[in-house]
Amino acid sequence: MSEQSISFERIFQTVQQNVQNNKWPSAVFGVTDKDHCLDIRSFGSYPNGESVDSTSIYPIFSITKPMIGLCIMQLWEQGLLHPEQLIKDIIPEFHQHGKDKLRLWHLLTHTSGLDQSYAAAWGQGMGEPDGMNHPKLFATLKDSHLQGTPGTAVSYNNMAFTILAEIIERVSGESYDTYLKSHIFEPLGMKDTGFGGPELDQNRLPRVAGAEAMGDRMDQAIAAKMPSGGLFSTADDLLRFARAMLNESRYEQDRRLIQPLTFKQMITPQTLHLDEVDSDYGFVWKMPVRHKGYIERNIYGHNGMGGCMLWMYPEQEVAFVLMTGQLAPTVDNIHIHNVFASCFK
Repeated sequence: MSEQSISFERIFQTVQQNVQNNKWPSAVFGVTDKDHCLDIRSFGSYPNGESVDSTSIYPIFSITKPMIGLCIMQLWEQGLLHPEQLIKDIIPEFHQHGKDKLRLWHLLTHTSGLDQSYAAAWGQGMGEPDGMNHPKLFATLKDSHLQGTPGTAVSYNNMAFTILAEIIERVSGESYDTYLKSHIFEPLGMKDTGFGGPELDQNRLPRVAGAEAMGDRMDQAIAAKMPSGGLFSTADDLLRFARAMLNESRYEQDRRLIQPLTFKQMITPQTLHLDEVDSDYGFVWKMPVRHKGYIERNIYGHNGMGGCMLWMYPEQEVAFVLMTGQLAPTVDNIHIHNVFASCFK
């Protein structure tokens, strides 16, 4: 795409207005093509008054999910697992209460029917403070009952990623956070992406509006390093990630995270045979191919609970990243997409 053929002023104005109108505490918005960043601008400030920028570290919440998905894709093409496998064949003790029919495909497409009531209750202050730590959450899920028949309906499911993380650990022999770092972040040069903890530079963390409603549960969630949504990152790092996705996971010369045929499977809609929902899914990636609210539907990406967005527009050969910290529902994802799509002439 020629840089002279398009102006992104309209979307930058929209983002700026949301910050100026105090809908969002701050924001960084960046656009990249396959080769380099086309434009990136920052709005708002840290609590100390200093301006945020592309190196500000935001919680990206569920944008963690496609990164976990990429790890699974790597193990798939190495012949270590595949989507039709039963979970009980990978994790033998994970078979009770109807889970013996659960397949890897169900976890990757939000069709698992796993019970999420434990996590919902924990978020409301019930249960042990460290109850979302991986070993405890996995043990709870192992003994839980399914809330739906696998493969019959699309229902967004955070708990599936606890099982995917367990699979990564058992198949690779590495902890899921170590695997992410060595197989995704380090190859892409994502030096500021990782799970929260004492090593986080507190001076680079903008305010997250709405986090106070969770009280100390927010700190406990960060400490849990949840594979469903525990990562922190910067706009610079996510734009690096987006460029790799636009290049079918190629990040330098002929080096790739996964091979082109594997990548194609990841961004092929998997749920079109099920009842229409707000979002269909490839393998983990959201794909709104049947959502009538979008001007451009041939896209894939993911959103995070804190207002962050990462989306690829393959036909236009660009991607955008929105970083903001807003837990309240004032980040209207569809409107952001439609203003962005209106920039193309």
